[in-house]
Amino acid sequence: MFHNIVIGEPVCDPALLISANREEWETGDEKDTLFTNTRFLPAALKEAGVVPSTNEVRRNRPDLCRNLNQLETFFVNWGKQRIYVIVGR
Repeated sequence: MFHNIVIGEPVCDPALLISANREEWETGDEKDTLFTNTRFLPAALKEAGVVPSTNEVRRNRPDLCRNLNQLETFFVNWGKQRIYVIVGR
């Protein structure tokens, strides 16, 4: 399971947004980051292994059913997990 999701091509280096320094990024955070082009948030969460299906998101968190088309960063809380999402171009 991943703890960070990078969608598209971010404006700046994801290592700057996720890690405190380059060494931390290379030793652990890069492995915990999913790079994808999936713009539908429930599908990206499923791809990251956070949820078992997109229908689970639709039933339990309808506020997360949206397409990500603008540059933004935010956290998604799912149960006890906290996923950091970075949306690029």
